[in-house]
Amino acid sequence: MLGSFLSLTRDETLVERHRLALSIACNAAAVCLLIFGFGVWIMQAFGITVAAFRAGSGVLLMLSAISLVYGEQQKKQASSGSLSELALVPLAVPVTAGPATLGALMVSGMDTVLWTQKLISILAIVAASATIGFMLYYSVRLEEFVGRSRIAVLSKITGLILSAIAAQMLVTGVCELWLGAMP
Repeated sequence: MLGSFLSLTRDETLVERHRLALSIACNAAAVCLLIFGFGVWIMQAFGITVAAFRAGSGVLLMLSAISLVYGEQQKKQASSGSLSELALVPLAVPVTAGPATLGALMVSGMDTVLWTQKLISILAIVAASATIGFMLYYSVRLEEFVGRSRIAVLSKITGLILSAIAAQMLVTGVCELWLGAMP
């Protein structure tokens, strides 16, 4: 996420980067809260099963993982939009709030019954989004502290880990769809 943000905003002013960081955090929080609160109803309205959602999320997560490992595809795709459009797609969704996050929130929303649990979950979503916003807001300083090459290495390692998670999600979803059982 940090590497994508830095590369996409390389030519922007610090004020514009700060505005974009706040916008990404707010957009990601809004999408996550929407999915947490209404994901089950959305799936039911479209007739989507949890297994199909898991398999589809696995495919999308794999594509995100590939773009993290190879890097350039995401930059080329994202550079076609204006900076304000990037705050929603691709930086808020799917980079910040990706398929795995949204899938986990949807399942968590189904499993969370008590209002106290829902409130704690909502506060956790807001705190996580604020943390992302804080990290992006201070991205220039983080880049100076950590170094561009280390951020690039961390992005590639993250991509490898995400590809394994994506493969597991895809296999589990396909097995649930076709065999009616989890591996």
